[in-house]
Amino acid sequence: MNLTIEDKRIGPEAPAFLIAEVSANHDRDLDQALALVDIAAAAGWDALKLQTYDADSLTIPSDHPSMRIDPVWGHARLYDLYRTAGMPMEFHAPLFARARERGLVPFTSIYDPRDLDFIESLDPAIYKIASFEMTFDDLLIAVAGTGKPLILSTGMADMAEIGHAVEVFTARSTAPLVLLHCCSSYPAPPEQINLAAMETMRAAFGCMVGFSDHTIGALGPIAAAAMGARVIEKHFTNDPGRAGPDHRFSATPEVMAEIAAGVRAVHAMRGSPDKRTTEAEAVNKAAGRRSAFALRDLAPGAVIGPQDFRFVRPAAGIAPNDPQGVRGRRVVRAVPAGHPITPDDLDRVP
Repeated sequence: MNLTIEDKRIGPEAPAFLIAEVSANHDRDLDQALALVDIAAAAGWDALKLQTYDADSLTIPSDHPSMRIDPVWGHARLYDLYRTAGMPMEFHAPLFARARERGLVPFTSIYDPRDLDFIESLDPAIYKIASFEMTFDDLLIAVAGTGKPLILSTGMADMAEIGHAVEVFTARSTAPLVLLHCCSSYPAPPEQINLAAMETMRAAFGCMVGFSDHTIGALGPIAAAAMGARVIEKHFTNDPGRAGPDHRFSATPEVMAEIAAGVRAVHAMRGSPDKRTTEAEAVNKAAGRRSAFALRDLAPGAVIGPQDFRFVRPAAGIAPNDPQGVRGRRVVRAVPAGHPITPDDLDRVP
């Protein structure tokens, strides 16, 4: 399977498509957000992803106990967190423009079908639906109606939930669907990210798969690329010490560059599924494999016995696994001692 998003190719013939996730790290400051675009481009990433929501897109103001959250997020209530973390709508157009100027594919995660017309006005080539929204059928249906490809994160989901979401989308759209494996913990414990689930999802749903990473550092994305992830997403920041809910677990510019270099190196290392002698191995194959060499001068007409040759390095003569063999063969042209015995030196096998 292959997919082209603007000028970027996603599929087995290309390195993993790298999505730099701004998340809440814009800090509601346009200059800060624009600086993040430049960081993603300089680090060698492919796409810039925003999140399009406000507090009312996600929840309602309420003091119900279920609305209370861990203070690590900087607020006591969900509504207050989303009110301060949401990116102002007026930031979208300049960020899309800067991303395209820097060679990045800009798009966004949509959280509310009511925002679809606004996002469509920005002309994104693809949509993203976050793990927390993958059970929101109305949102899946709305995005399917655009006819555009969808990247769907699957954090917290079991296979039945993923299957339902895939069915809802594919029943209404023939556009490509990419599933991202994800551990929705911030940060995610490395021992719980379960990258092997990518192959389970690929086999079950016939979609390209990738990895939305919330671990600290570069190892998770690079490992995912080695295991066949076609898309990799990562939160990033210019300073993990900044105030704000997402900076603390986001990748630094240095880690972003390390991921990009590592993913591209992994793609080169994965190579082809064909098992063959590579160009780099050819010299050593010739020098290091064994073949038949004469231990004494062999005259035409001689029948070769065990005392006449040995299989030694290099591979200049008949190989030790050649089914036609050397023993019992008749010499048809002289072979001096210390020279390889080649097929042309021996009689033809009937």
